[in-house]
Amino acid sequence: MAKQQGNRRTFKQLCADYVLNILDQDERMRFEEMLDEATEEERELYQQMRTKGNELLFSDKDDPSPEEMREQLLAEVEDSDEQKPDRSLEHTEVPSDDEIVDEDADNGETRVSLTLVISIVLGFICLSLVFYAFSLRSEISVQKSTIVDQEEQIADLKNEMNELQEMLAVIDSRQLHVVRLLGMEANPFGYGNVVWDSQNNRAVVRLAELPDPGEDGQYQFWAILDNKAIDIRSFSVDASGNALFLADNLNGLDNRKDFSFAVTLESDGRSSQPDGEMHLMGSFSGND
Repeated sequence: MAKQQGNRRTFKQLCADYVLNILDQDERMRFEEMLDEATEEERELYQQMRTKGNELLFSDKDDPSPEEMREQLLAEVEDSDEQKPDRSLEHTEVPSDDEIVDEDADNGETRVSLTLVISIVLGFICLSLVFYAFSLRSEISVQKSTIVDQEEQIADLKNEMNELQEMLAVIDSRQLHVVRLLGMEANPFGYGNVVWDSQNNRAVVRLAELPDPGEDGQYQFWAILDNKAIDIRSFSVDASGNALFLADNLNGLDNRKDFSFAVTLESDGRSSQPDGEMHLMGSFSGND
């Protein structure tokens, strides 16, 4: 104990001279080594010394001698130490058994409450993830359906483009014949044109003013040769009653013979013979 007190006095005296900058080089190095190994209490003393020393160095008093400044600094620091309460003499109250039990109970309740809150939060997070998963699955399903629809539209557009290219090829033919179709009794306002490529036996058919065929009705395009009806193809009309299509199976026709084109509306779907109402008809005269 006496050694510790002696070391503290030595540290305090050197500390005072250090902050007042009155130590020689060897003593400054010695104190700085002591400061590196100082206790928390000694470091606190050093900070107090620096504060008090700066106040003395920058005070307005007449220049005192280094010895007077050291004594004044040590006196002020000792006064400050005496004003500090002795923590070792403070009374530490020992809790009773009932207080310990109550504190344990409060800690247990706190842990239970915290666990409950965490469980509730995790439950909400799980529900949110489940809801998000269902929403994402539904969105993916909608996107897949949209992609399928778009792929079908693209396929339809490709088919239309291919058909238009074939129609242009028909129009570019050197052996073209135009057969005009006129409205019959069932549809006197209807009309149409058949641009026939006799070299390749195919035609572009453009029809107009055809009525809505209804749910069970089906329009058919015929070629009539030697009093026999040849089923060329069935077709549909748009909302305005118009139709544009390519007829490419006209191999039985010959530009040296007479034949006709006709359009009928079959009531029971596509037919092998023209049994429905005749809407349009036009004739071609052969050049034998």
